[in-house]
Amino acid sequence: MNLDLSNPLLLIIGGILLLAILYFWNKRNATNQRQRRTKNFRNSYYERKKDREQDSTQ
Repeated sequence: MNLDLSNPLLLIIGGILLLAILYFWNKRNATNQRQRRTKNFRNSYYERKKDREQDSTQ
């Protein structure tokens, strides 16, 4: 079977597949960036401190 890469149908399907991959990759990166932006050192420090205090009392 000879696969011709200049076939218009194959190019269209490949383009749509590429756009779908880029869309979902961008969506995932945007979510990760949003989570990083909302991180706060002070809040995470106090949460860890509270967890350590609870662990030491048990």
